Amino acid sequence: MNEFYRDEWVWITGASSGIGKELVKQASAQNAKLLLASRKTKDLEQITKELGLEKGRYAIEKLDLENYKQVSIFTKRCLKKYGVPKVVIHNGGISQRSYTRETNLTTIEKIMNTNFYGAVELTRAILTEVKKPIHFAVISSVAGKMGSPLRSAYSASKFALVGFFHSLRAEEEKSGLFVTMVYPGFIQTNISKNALQGDGSSTGKMDSVIESGLPVQLCAHRILHAVANKQREVVIAGIKEKFGLFLQTIFPSLFFKMIQNVKVR
Repeated sequence: MNEFYRDEWVWITGASSGIGKELVKQASAQNAKLLLASRKTKDLEQITKELGLEKGRYAIEKLDLENYKQVSIFTKRCLKKYGVPKVVIHNGGISQRSYTRETNLTTIEKIMNTNFYGAVELTRAILTEVKKPIHFAVISSVAGKMGSPLRSAYSASKFALVGFFHSLRAEEEKSGLFVTMVYPGFIQTNISKNALQGDGSSTGKMDSVIESGLPVQLCAHRILHAVANKQREVVIAGIKEKFGLFLQTIFPSLFFKMIQNVKVR
């Protein structure tokens, strides 16, 4: 895996925490050159200090995916400064913990803009500027394969990513572009603490299912391994999530009964 990333630029959105932060840590150990993108540039600076990253081996750029109409400006600037990346990891995003009937449209728009339109515009902007093949790693979710309570907008944004990038793959893979779709389940990060309630405020609470989920270190390793080995799809989840996916496909009625009673917090 080391040779795949050695001295190659890897762009990571949402690099300031959670899976993104761990991807930075592990990709740097693979001798990749890293573009760390996030709204929280101070956190990115702290990460580079903690890891002891060498100057010239990384770049920090502010990126607000929610403000997706400005993403093309970010893209052109970074391509000019750092050149064409080998891998772009679409990791930035925000989750949700609210019933649909209690979620306002502004909150739904924020989730869709950040999780879907931001990634779409970054991809589209790269494609209009670059002819060289790019490998896109797209962090969807198990929630991008099956819906569950309290996550309607989040799940919609992750389903949308799947549809968009499956279509892009069908259009462009013969030209060398490659897409790895990643479906994490419950991973030990602060995703639930940062998740939005119906009014747009953060929950500030850790879900028990997240707290007992898979280690973020394992998730990041699986992502980088899947990219290096040209896997088109990878599910990174525990037995319960995988069983749910199986039921949804084979026994949809039974799955629906199960999901109505599943503990999602």
